[in-house]
Amino acid sequence: MEPIRVGIIGVGNVLNQYLDKIGVHPEVDVVALADVNAAAVAARAAEYSVPKALTPDQLLADPEVELVLNLTPPKLHAPVTLQAIAAGKHVLSEKPFATSLEEAQQILDAARAAGVKVGSAPTTFLGSGMQTSRKLIDDGWIGRPVAAFGSFACRGYEYWHPNVDPFYSPGAGPMLDIGPYLITNLVNIFGPAKRVAASAPRSSETRPRPTADGGFDGVIEIQTPTHVTGTIEFESGGVATVIVSWDVWNHNLPHLEIYGTGGSLATPNPDHFEGAPVVRRGEPRDLSLDMTPPGGGDWRETPITHRDDAYRGIGLAEFGYAIRNGLEPRTGGDFAYHSLEILLAFEASAAQGRHIEIESTCERPRPLPSVGPHEPYRFD
Repeated sequence: MEPIRVGIIGVGNVLNQYLDKIGVHPEVDVVALADVNAAAVAARAAEYSVPKALTPDQLLADPEVELVLNLTPPKLHAPVTLQAIAAGKHVLSEKPFATSLEEAQQILDAARAAGVKVGSAPTTFLGSGMQTSRKLIDDGWIGRPVAAFGSFACRGYEYWHPNVDPFYSPGAGPMLDIGPYLITNLVNIFGPAKRVAASAPRSSETRPRPTADGGFDGVIEIQTPTHVTGTIEFESGGVATVIVSWDVWNHNLPHLEIYGTGGSLATPNPDHFEGAPVVRRGEPRDLSLDMTPPGGGDWRETPITHRDDAYRGIGLAEFGYAIRNGLEPRTGGDFAYHSLEILLAFEASAAQGRHIEIESTCERPRPLPSVGPHEPYRFD
């Protein structure tokens, strides 16, 4: 297959996560980088031996670029994606797909009119840990999946992120930032959702702004919920409980566990591409009055069934393969829109005090074929 020729707009913190292992994916040829910061894009192009360091407008006008990877800040995802579509490019965007359903619908409409493919990260559900989890569930190791629990919780990003204000602005917050890793993996396991119920408070109106020397300088205005919790009901009959928070110092919560009629499965971190799930089949002791305590019983780590050096470049490789072969990418527009609608439904449910029905749907992503550690990745 001729590699898909990729141009990347945005050379910030996440770029290395796409390019550090891009060499394992011969389906991808990164031909250009672009950013409004000319010095930064020149340095990054030299670092990764990318032949062209351009402005965003130059990249969109470059006929060599077929697929744009949009790594701009979240509020620019939709505008940049629409500009790329107008230039006749396919687009894979970092999460979130957009910050509103209106923007997301504009993207889908524009892409269909232009005859191009669009989609969105996160693509961690394509990694070995989550694909192994998917295979174990599909093969019946825990029976029929009926419930799940997922969480990401910490104290917030201001103590380490160099530009934290956008994370606390409208259209951001923990649900749109870290929530996508849970939601996309849950849709990968259960299929499309049908409704959401949630609460979404914030613990304060401002937070102290830390400085590098350990002091504080002014405040950060908090304009988004910082603790979001709720449930998702899926068309398949399963239900998931989700917590994402920037109000928690410490916890003992799992990242993602799936509960079936015959046992339970704890996945690796849904923000990562590697790791092995652990499985615990139902045991007689679980039926006693004194239930087995959390973590008790015979949990067993399973061998992985998929090559485990993908990193974020696997999303580009899968997208490129789909374009070359006339397929819908597993992270394509309907999947991206549906995932975004679920994410936004949490805050809408909290604000309106009711269940929010999910109006869109999507296909459950096709599982990736299993491959060994020295075999090429397969995306058929």
